[in-house]
Amino acid sequence: MKAQPMQRISWAGAVAMLICTGCVFQDVRTQQSKMETFCRIDGSVSAGQATNPVLVGLVRHDGGDLENRANWSLVDHFVLESPGRWMFRAGPGTYGLVAFVDLNADGVYQPGEPFMPVDTNELVTCDSRHTHSELALFITAEGRSRIEGEIDFMKFQARTANVQLNQSLGAMTAYGVVTTFEDPRFGEEHATNSLWRPYDFIFDIGPGVYFLEPYDAHKIPVLFVHGINGTPTNFRYLVEHLDRTKYQPWLYYYPSGVRLSGIADHLDQTMKALQLQHGFMQYHVIAHSMGGLVSRGFLLRNQSGQSRPRVPLYITISTPWAGHKAAETGVNYAPAVVYVWNDMAPQSAYLTDLFFSNHNGVQAHRPLPAGVEHHLLFGYKHRGPKPGECSDSTVTLASQLYAGAQEDANRLYGFDETHMSILESMETSRLVNRLLNDAFALRGKPN
Repeated sequence: MKAQPMQRISWAGAVAMLICTGCVFQDVRTQQSKMETFCRIDGSVSAGQATNPVLVGLVRHDGGDLENRANWSLVDHFVLESPGRWMFRAGPGTYGLVAFVDLNADGVYQPGEPFMPVDTNELVTCDSRHTHSELALFITAEGRSRIEGEIDFMKFQARTANVQLNQSLGAMTAYGVVTTFEDPRFGEEHATNSLWRPYDFIFDIGPGVYFLEPYDAHKIPVLFVHGINGTPTNFRYLVEHLDRTKYQPWLYYYPSGVRLSGIADHLDQTMKALQLQHGFMQYHVIAHSMGGLVSRGFLLRNQSGQSRPRVPLYITISTPWAGHKAAETGVNYAPAVVYVWNDMAPQSAYLTDLFFSNHNGVQAHRPLPAGVEHHLLFGYKHRGPKPGECSDSTVTLASQLYAGAQEDANRLYGFDETHMSILESMETSRLVNRLLNDAFALRGKPN
């Protein structure tokens, strides 16, 4: 195909582009300076034996008599499916806290619902020098608001518990924190608990992208994305066998219990922030298990816009592309449904969206973005209870080799390994390094 001539850009146009870019960076600096004046307010709320949703409200004192209700205004609220952890970031000022048990789950306080009013003896003064942590709130069954009538928290901002999780993810993100595999935050107990208690993970551990060394512009980042109940340490063997003169490992760490669309969005925003900070123009992605579902959703978001860093190489390992029946069982029968089960169930909306788009009622395959070379690795160590059913001890071969994923894959690679042993296989490591080096030879150095 004959190359198209490059469009010539005038000096005026080039200057305009630079000015616009300068404006973007100025906006970033302005936002950062504003955030530096904020403080964190967090804690937990309990409500006896209540298992209903709970809303915690942050109210600001606008001056004057503390006992005059007109001098207080609701500035934020936190939604919980049941009593547990909450968190706010607030600008300079004096604040109080209210909370109520939302018996009918409508986001509106109605007279008769248990309520904890503002305690004027326990106010919080916010500035950049103070953090107010581990505040304990308790809602008694007899507690009532001093304000007559209803209080509509949703008029301030309609918010579900799932939306709240996404907002909390963004507020507590780690952007390139340098650490080691021995970091206690990477402990398996934290990873396992993140399925059931994602708020605790978000507040106590911190989701985000962690570095194992300071950023080096002369090395290509390799982003590792773990699976459900996973931790960055799952990739220790692969990382230890990387050529660290060419590549720098980046470890994405997230709570397993959150909706996958929220995780994909969070990874997209985190990588965009890191790109703005460091200016890298390419990186590779290696994902294991459910991390493949997260990373494909991320790539569909991240690579669709303009001026994105290139992702020449995308390697997935033992990914349940067609979902997992155990998640469907949890959705149908568990007393409380973990968010991620909805997305992991076969034929879920999230899984469908990974591979199909709908144009005027016609469903068509949704490919990976142009330029992304996908290599699909799968395991087949275990033979299932049904005749002819194979798996890697966790994910069936049928799910790993879902036709939609195969359609985009440049090549498939099978390993006589289990779901976890494939990450510590010498053959896997050799293949990963060969694919990385092939991409390096083809596309050259980082920038």
